[in-house]
Amino acid sequence: MKQLKQFPMGTLYGDPLPGAPELAARGKFSAGVRTITLTMPGCADIPAGQREGKYPRIERTLKTEVWYPAAPAEDAEPAVYTDHMGRNDLGNLEPFSIQGRAYRDAPADPKAGPRPVVVISHGYPGSRFLLVNLAENLSSKGYVVLSIGHEGNTYEDFLPQGSMETALIHRSLDQRFVIGQLPRLNEEGFLKGLLQPENVCLIGFSMGGYGALRTVGARFSDASLTSFHAFADELSEPEGYHGLSAVKAAVLFAPAAMWFDPMKTEDITVPTLWFCGTSDHVVQYGNVHDFCRQARRSDRVFVSYQCCGHNVANNPAPPQAQSASWEIYKRWSDPVWDTWRLNNANIHFLTAFLRQTLEGDDSFGKYLTPPASDQESARLPGFVEGTDAGILLERFPAEG
Repeated sequence: MKQLKQFPMGTLYGDPLPGAPELAARGKFSAGVRTITLTMPGCADIPAGQREGKYPRIERTLKTEVWYPAAPAEDAEPAVYTDHMGRNDLGNLEPFSIQGRAYRDAPADPKAGPRPVVVISHGYPGSRFLLVNLAENLSSKGYVVLSIGHEGNTYEDFLPQGSMETALIHRSLDQRFVIGQLPRLNEEGFLKGLLQPENVCLIGFSMGGYGALRTVGARFSDASLTSFHAFADELSEPEGYHGLSAVKAAVLFAPAAMWFDPMKTEDITVPTLWFCGTSDHVVQYGNVHDFCRQARRSDRVFVSYQCCGHNVANNPAPPQAQSASWEIYKRWSDPVWDTWRLNNANIHFLTAFLRQTLEGDDSFGKYLTPPASDQESARLPGFVEGTDAGILLERFPAEG
């Protein structure tokens, strides 16, 4: 019998390195991957500008990558993803390839479903492939993962004007729309019967984390709304906007929380898992940590990476970036931390979080529980001795 083509473990994004924490290992499922395009009507056309105080309305195209438990044919080939260095508006866009373990367009595993869903929202700018390390690993553990390409904010189509307004207005709307499509996707096509549309974890990195916070209930501060006065109507928060019932948990990687009011967190009630580097000067570690502490109605876990900067979630840098400028290389890199090690730690904590929140297995809570205060020398659960250096784990139970 012909064997599926595979690559040595430890060679591709999302693989555990030697000494990786316990839950970083890949799961038992073969993963498939497909690209779908979702079209959202009635969206503000930011580049067109306002006419009589209003933006014209257009359709918004969200190219979305979907990973899922699959039953690949014996001659199936592992996927190769195309991402980019540089940026379209800067004229230095350069494609590069990422070898994956998922099998392109493989049929779904008919015995797998229905499965919990994970939705990923990238940074600013970003790519639906920027967190392949998470997507492939989680799909091998039985989750269906959808990674959104946010139009106007990707490396390929970054807007030379209006990109920030596009992000502020559309991030949460994009997330809500994709999550709102899950019931339909579960009724037709290759995902039929594979999804649990009302059992979703939303993951956001940086500006994606901004959107995720809005989606689960964060509210703008008055100062932010004043500074956004030119398009404040597009940021309106009608009654019932806050919180999305299908989202049962949220993961915030270095979220851009600076625009929200930390005194208005009562709508954030789902469990949340936070990651941030203590040297993050993009979203400011102190601001993120303080906002997390204020979200008291949420059961919160906070992972601090000592001396790490902003890039706590991205894939490792591609080989082509090794000879590029620091401005390009730093997209994936950190001056102190090894990105692959960060990925392994993230996947470990995230796996425990999903097992507990989406699957209801409280035995995984031990991996999210810091050692007792009188055991400061004790290592974090699931880590090999010495490999948890520089990681601070905190847990804040929900109040009220």
